[in-house]
Amino acid sequence: MKNLLVLILISLLFTQCSIDRTILPLDKTELERLEKFKSLDSNSKVQISDEDELGQKLWLCLTFVSKESKAPLMNQKIHLYHTSSKGVYEPYNPNDETTARLSGSVFTDEEGQVFVQTILPGDYGSSQDNRHVHTTVENAKPEAYDIHFKQFTGQMGKNFISDNDQFFLANLKQTVDSTLVAFLTIEVKNPKSLSMAISQELPDCEWCGAKDKPDNITWESIIADETVPGERLIMEGTIYKKDGKTPAENVLVYAYHTNNEGFYVKKGNETGNGVRHGFLRGWAKTNSDGRYRFYTIKPAPYPNHLEPAHIHMTLMGDDFNEYWIDATWFKGDKIITKQMTEKLTRAGGFSNIIELIPNDKGILVGKRDIIINPPQ
Repeated sequence: MKNLLVLILISLLFTQCSIDRTILPLDKTELERLEKFKSLDSNSKVQISDEDELGQKLWLCLTFVSKESKAPLMNQKIHLYHTSSKGVYEPYNPNDETTARLSGSVFTDEEGQVFVQTILPGDYGSSQDNRHVHTTVENAKPEAYDIHFKQFTGQMGKNFISDNDQFFLANLKQTVDSTLVAFLTIEVKNPKSLSMAISQELPDCEWCGAKDKPDNITWESIIADETVPGERLIMEGTIYKKDGKTPAENVLVYAYHTNNEGFYVKKGNETGNGVRHGFLRGWAKTNSDGRYRFYTIKPAPYPNHLEPAHIHMTLMGDDFNEYWIDATWFKGDKIITKQMTEKLTRAGGFSNIIELIPNDKGILVGKRDIIINPPQ
């Protein structure tokens, strides 16, 4: 009888402490949500682990909002890091866990969203069921927020998380190929960089910027002055009319790009599409020879390295509306593939891949000529 009571008590204890590891498939609504996250702009997506990384694939669909106002955190820099599937961080700097081998940074979009591709972390140390992803929200107070997983967190851990507003519990779902997916909203305390443009009506087109032009622009423009870190670059060229021979005067050329770390950096006072594009942008109006020139830095590719380093450009004239052309790439960029070049449809009459040659001052100079060809 005594042994029976012991067995019953053990059984009850096990029931209380056991973890339900059931992972259900995504329903139709969740599949639609996932597609929206997967279609975010590249600046709001980051791939932390590559295809060769051991572990089960994990996709995080995260939304960051202010805990106080519930407003989305726009253009907010987020850093994420976690252990390998074996539960080790392997930091590049032994004294800084945030430099873990599996780490990456990303910026939220105007709805506070980011899409993260990685693997499910392993249990850290000797503890079990403590798998988590660290997230750091730049300039918030506090900055650190941890993502744990319902199917890999014990009851004691769940109790701790429920009493702590810096820890969040995500419920895992899965796709048909067993990729794990989690949707989670993280409420951030005291975010310093809540954009002033949260209530501002943004332009419908994410790429346009001609209408944001300042007054009295000329054929030359400074995008990045000497205070902006990076390799100095002069990008110039000639805009031709549709015949490909006659220089086109008074054509407005708008250009914007990332910094030397691959981010569209903001100062916080941006207006118009500067809220999306950051402060590294400029405008030039072609002279009588059809020429334009930008003084800037060489941009870096996005941290996820899914696209080559590039400079976005649009054109607008007196007789045609603003339209975008294929971004300017740089010769020798190993990210560029034949498949990428085959998909280009708006190169502007010449190759969008320019060669960078140092001038006598050691400044890189690249030339991109363009033929006007607005889409019909």
